[in-house]
Amino acid sequence: MNKKILTLLLAFFILWLPGCSKTQTREVKNEKAGEQIRQSVTAPPAAKNPLTGLSMAKEREGRRPFAVMVENEKSARPQSGLDKADVVYEILTEGGITRFLAVYLGEDAEEIGPVRSARPYFIDFAMEYDALYIHYGGSPQAYSDLKKYGNIDNIDGIYDNVTFWRDRTRKPPHNAYTSTQNIMKTAEKRGYLRTVKLDGWDFIGEENSAPGPLREFELDYYRNYRVKYAYDEEKRAYIRYINDEPHVDRKTGDPIAVKNVIVQFMDTRVIDSEGRLAIKTTGSGTGYYISDGKCTYINWEKASRFAKTRYTTEDGRELKLKPGNTWIQILPVQAEIKLNLN
Repeated sequence: MNKKILTLLLAFFILWLPGCSKTQTREVKNEKAGEQIRQSVTAPPAAKNPLTGLSMAKEREGRRPFAVMVENEKSARPQSGLDKADVVYEILTEGGITRFLAVYLGEDAEEIGPVRSARPYFIDFAMEYDALYIHYGGSPQAYSDLKKYGNIDNIDGIYDNVTFWRDRTRKPPHNAYTSTQNIMKTAEKRGYLRTVKLDGWDFIGEENSAPGPLREFELDYYRNYRVKYAYDEEKRAYIRYINDEPHVDRKTGDPIAVKNVIVQFMDTRVIDSEGRLAIKTTGSGTGYYISDGKCTYINWEKASRFAKTRYTTEDGRELKLKPGNTWIQILPVQAEIKLNLN
């Protein structure tokens, strides 16, 4: 991996409005009395989302996130609800197939899926957020881990016909869906909804280095899972592509836009005849942080399976993200990333 990146200083200002209540006054005419009555309209209080740096409803503050396994096989596309997630991980599974872990806190999603089975290394990332883990089945090792670590609350579609539903317009197993509302109801019944204090990201102010505006970049997974991000200046975000087609949401038909992309390289090896993988999520490694047309070389470190991954720049400073959603692309150490700096 070539670590040389030319330095380009980008000055920017971001205005953050604190989450306080704002009262507005409007006049309403009482036709019967022929008089005007002044009414106060109070905007709902807001909190800061620790996963995006954006405002969210005050009632969500301290709420436990949901981490949902979402399929990415061809028959599963387009998926639902990835655009509503605060953080999304894309990681390889067996056979060169990638799968997503979508983390929800700041907003609801009325349809999420298709939901698929658990893998142990996805659990490692869900634990970083103390999230309620949502899946439909799992590998033997994943089930072993869920049993071994009793504090990993999870909802498994194999044993639940209430939280999930089947979409009859799609063929199984690519048709299991859920929603944040359904997850919330089940979590309340099972006592999974506890207050958590998230160790979120640091936001605003990270200067990026690159030889020029990073218009697009490609990630080398496997032949049917070619990922590309193309910068949209109007949205000030990257539009995501899969196999050269815009990666759209099933419900809205809109392309998925991503503010922050973290590319993270990890040791990856095949462990059985089914092609299942072992990915070393702990320890340290390298990667890239990409946002607003800029790219920075980064290092990562994760002390244990339960620990939060720490990202730092080359000079050792903690990485700061731009306010918005984040996609984390986990790749084998031998994978390639193609940066188009034209």
